[in-house]
Amino acid sequence: MAIYRCEARIITRGKGHSAVAAAAYRTGSKIQDERAGITHNYSSRQKGVVESVILRPEKSPAWTADTATLWNEVERSEKRKDARLAREFILTLPRELSPKENFQLTVEWAQSNLVSKGMVVEVSLHNPKGGNNPHAHVLCTMRTIEGDNFSAKKPREWNDVAVLMDWRKSWEVTANAALEKAGRPERIDCRSLKDRGIDAIPQPKIGKEAMGLKKRGVVEDPERFKLVRWVKSLNFVRPWLKNIEQSEEVRQEGMGATWWERSLVMVEQAGRAVRETVFDAWAKMLHSRQPGGQDIPPQDRGPDLSR
Repeated sequence: MAIYRCEARIITRGKGHSAVAAAAYRTGSKIQDERAGITHNYSSRQKGVVESVILRPEKSPAWTADTATLWNEVERSEKRKDARLAREFILTLPRELSPKENFQLTVEWAQSNLVSKGMVVEVSLHNPKGGNNPHAHVLCTMRTIEGDNFSAKKPREWNDVAVLMDWRKSWEVTANAALEKAGRPERIDCRSLKDRGIDAIPQPKIGKEAMGLKKRGVVEDPERFKLVRWVKSLNFVRPWLKNIEQSEEVRQEGMGATWWERSLVMVEQAGRAVRETVFDAWAKMLHSRQPGGQDIPPQDRGPDLSR
């Protein structure tokens, strides 16, 4: 299922960010931050980086084509302690498309919407282990190129909300065109759930911090994962609650004539599933304790959980 995501964020020195570190992470490479005297090494992440490319306006100087030189120059050109160093777009890519198609899709969108305005852009396509979350990081300069250097002033119009909304809409249009070209029926939609008439609570993101805690085994079930499951549960029962509130009835065919009859059916089904799970776990535990894994006699199998 194609999912819409076009998130824009700012890489800012005021929050301890570094444009060089951001570029090294996104490209899965090792780059020295010449201003700070720190080397950022993310070579271990290279397996998750499918491809990276720098896109430049016409007549850009040669140094803008090199990742390390480009982002070190960005750092040098910004003097303020709270300088806004770069703009990043994070795009969720359709799993229905191949990595090659997704890379072409992202490059086309970046060229048309960002490079055309004067930004130097580095596109990095990521497809982490498992292949279920293909996405692109689009790292953009905050200044245009004037001659052989960055411009003295930043284009303030790039910060307008209306411009951001245009970028979000253009990603929907470009991605859907790519899906159509590939003969796929899936489509994405940049509108909110409310604007689409969908009565649901927006699902929160798990986030890299919670994901890292789980992967490293620091926390078996982080709170963020629990929150996502809770929101999913609320959205699942939401239509039922709405029907009960409006008409004191739950409209669902094949599960009883009234809401309370259907409730009993659901409770009975849930109880059966729990009994089967517990019985299976009990049997496996006892079986593992038998010499040679022999079958367990009925009298030793524990309580009858099948009734």
